[in-house]
Amino acid sequence: MRLIKMFLFVLVGLFAVVTIIGLFIPSSVKISRGIIIHADSANLQRELGDVKNWNQWLPWITSDKGAIVQLSAMTDQPGSFFRWQGVKYNSSGTITIQEIKQGEILLLLELKDMNPSIGGFRIRTTGTKNEVSEVLWYMEYKLKWYPWERFYGIFADRMIGPAFEMGLEQLKTMTEQKGHYQASAFITREN
Repeated sequence: MRLIKMFLFVLVGLFAVVTIIGLFIPSSVKISRGIIIHADSANLQRELGDVKNWNQWLPWITSDKGAIVQLSAMTDQPGSFFRWQGVKYNSSGTITIQEIKQGEILLLLELKDMNPSIGGFRIRTTGTKNEVSEVLWYMEYKLKWYPWERFYGIFADRMIGPAFEMGLEQLKTMTEQKGHYQASAFITREN
């Protein structure tokens, strides 16, 4: 009986320590990736602002060719959504356009096994003749107070970031092929 009490005391103590440490971990995680694309920023804004184009570059779709995709009736306005259910991989989600403004598209991301997150795309011209643009794909993931969720937040960038990188590379390839531009890119990480 004494051994059981000691085990329960250690277990409760360990849970308390993990909870206290978890409270010191930030309550949100910002994930972002950027890329330089040889394309006009207005063209990129049109590509990113229309969900019917997303199946050509969205990483969760291009890596799972059998994914079931559903689009909203309107595809290029606030309220437009892109929903998918993976077949080969166990992924699913809905991304909804919240707002479209000059140089930015705001999104609501509802990815499987994650809390709903806000995010979007920022597009800005970096070339002197509007032929080069920088695209930043970002999201802010809010964490609940649970210790295991706070610890999960430490690894969120390593799990979601590579998908953002893959998507941006595919977006770059797609838009530069449409525009017949020369490819030369780099990926930036902002934490």
